[in-house]
Amino acid sequence: MDIKKSIGLGLSTAVLSILSLAGSCERNGTLKEEGTDTGVSIDTEIARKIIQDDAGVTAGDGMYSIALPDGRSIFLMGDSYTGKVTAGQRSASDHMFRNSYQVYDNGKVTAITTGSDHSAAIPPGFPDEQRWYWPGHGFVAGNTLYIFQLEMYQASAGAWGFKYMDTHVLEYSLPGIELVKDYRIPYTGSPEAVYGAAALYDGGKVYVYAQYEKANSDPLNLVSQVLCARTTVEELGTRWEYYTGSDWSEDSSKAAPLLGLSSVPVSSQFNVFKLRDKYVLLTQHKMLGDGRIFTAVSDTPYGPWHNLKQIFKVPYLGNPNWFTYNAMAHPQFETDGKLLVSFNVNTNDFSEQFTNVECYRPRFFWYPIDEIIK
Repeated sequence: MDIKKSIGLGLSTAVLSILSLAGSCERNGTLKEEGTDTGVSIDTEIARKIIQDDAGVTAGDGMYSIALPDGRSIFLMGDSYTGKVTAGQRSASDHMFRNSYQVYDNGKVTAITTGSDHSAAIPPGFPDEQRWYWPGHGFVAGNTLYIFQLEMYQASAGAWGFKYMDTHVLEYSLPGIELVKDYRIPYTGSPEAVYGAAALYDGGKVYVYAQYEKANSDPLNLVSQVLCARTTVEELGTRWEYYTGSDWSEDSSKAAPLLGLSSVPVSSQFNVFKLRDKYVLLTQHKMLGDGRIFTAVSDTPYGPWHNLKQIFKVPYLGNPNWFTYNAMAHPQFETDGKLLVSFNVNTNDFSEQFTNVECYRPRFFWYPIDEIIK
């Protein structure tokens, strides 16, 4: 995503005003602490395999991933580029897509867009992308890939004038990844709750998560919460029920925040996934410039969550204009008992996306699974 989206959906106007504060925190060394006590470090080798210079998506953010049945993985990217990179730079004429898909197949990468200047997914009736999609998460059931896409529009002038409208489900047939259906989710409650921010298909049920930010007069003390809905593949577009804290209700207004997460502001984009016999929620602290990444564990997809812990803190990346956000887990890439995690990198200087592509590429690290679930 570009700078106007970089700190996530749903941030208050007060929070937007602290961009300069976040930059000064980096200059003062807040993010210079290296990793965590476990000695975790950024893996540049895997980064070069997933984001390459001459193939696929060559820069972008989002980085949700879904394992496909044939061993491939698909990455769901937000604002992104596909043009070739030479000596760390790209042509100023390269088109920025609102979204793209990156298919990873044992080291080979392929970008999916619709034409030279259209994104992979486009809202029906808006071929010019006056409304556009930014990806949520998704899942596979049978021979169908389901992707949640957030429909956005420019509500007012300026870089921060975009707004969320609603969430769509896009169904793709496999293995060809061909679009079959596009429909809205049945949720009709407050747009402050953005369903599709995370998704999990488990035990024949589809769990769909929303993050929303509670009103707070202190922009340096964010309070965000997570809601959970569930449905089936057959009723994904027609009937949902919402977790109330003790039971499930078809009344979305009765949805209650998931327990055990209140001490960390969950990001606008996060993960919920199954690891061994546990469920794990992974998020980066929502505050721009914070850089801490957390996990929490549960025995169910809807909590209560426990063992909330910091697994990583993003180190200083060498440029005071750069910032990070929206960490994601990629459990299908487990190796040596470690989980692959990414986080997005962006810059306050948009022109840098052309002169130094490293300012707009994700970073990756591995973290021991036992340290998360034990």
